[in-house]
Amino acid sequence: MQSSQNLLRVTLQSVRDAVVTTDSVGRIQLMNRAAEDLTGWTEPESLNRPVEDVVNLREYGTDNPHPNPAYAALSEARKVEHTRDVLLVGKDGRRVGVRVSATPIDDEAGRPEGCLLVFFDASEALRLAERISYLAQHDSLTGLPNRILFVDRLEQGIRLSDRTTDQLAVIFVDLDHFDQVNRSFGTHVADQLLKLVAYRLAEALRESDTVCRLGADEFVLLVPGVKSIMNLETLADKLLREISTPFTIDDHVVSVTCSIGISVYPLHASEAGTLMRLADGSMHKAKEGGRNRYLFAAHDSEGPVPVRRVALGGSRER
Repeated sequence: MQSSQNLLRVTLQSVRDAVVTTDSVGRIQLMNRAAEDLTGWTEPESLNRPVEDVVNLREYGTDNPHPNPAYAALSEARKVEHTRDVLLVGKDGRRVGVRVSATPIDDEAGRPEGCLLVFFDASEALRLAERISYLAQHDSLTGLPNRILFVDRLEQGIRLSDRTTDQLAVIFVDLDHFDQVNRSFGTHVADQLLKLVAYRLAEALRESDTVCRLGADEFVLLVPGVKSIMNLETLADKLLREISTPFTIDDHVVSVTCSIGISVYPLHASEAGTLMRLADGSMHKAKEGGRNRYLFAAHDSEGPVPVRRVALGGSRER
């Protein structure tokens, strides 16, 4: 028996993954060096401790306690394998993304007399997954949310508005004659201009608002908690002023204006896609009407109308 234990110990020390064995009630019996490194616990101080004290698992994203799979493996007499990452909280508080599996160790009668817990550092894979998720939802040039993330936030905003008396605005902003900037100054200056426009738009909004780049020189803003048309007028005027203020880029002074279209939930439409279509259509009408101006949408199917014909009432903060 002792020789078997020694052989097991030598074998575990040669394994690159972290390995912990427990008895039938989940108390630690063995740990290899990889497990010591990841948990921050030494084997002597871990012996006979409950496995969750040493292999302290937390839900990724919420930091809520995550059930240690060793207990499910023991009680259900089956291998338990996590296909998603969880956080391992080390003795010193360090958090590492890990993947964990637990396999029961059976006695001669086939009953679990212990558990073999195997886990490894998956933090690099976790960071890669986070990066891929970020890139899938953000514009690579400006770092702003893209259409995918914007639509998700818009749909959430509609659901929230349904629970309150507030309304919600979708604001399309398109730069006027942006192609002339490209031709006159080149793509580098044009790209820097888009970054600065993104910054000014974000600075003009509240933390609860969202600005997104849809592509090229087109942006869309989500403004929840709308209580007054007058406040949206004030915001639109502010956006026009911010964009028309000249930009200095690489010793060049670049001047542009923008055209703006605005739709309001539930005044103009009750569905996210329709709100975006109406705001986009109003923005194009603003361009056709001379640019450097804004228009509000009419109700769906009626086409855009001038802002003064729309009234939400009140004059409180938007």
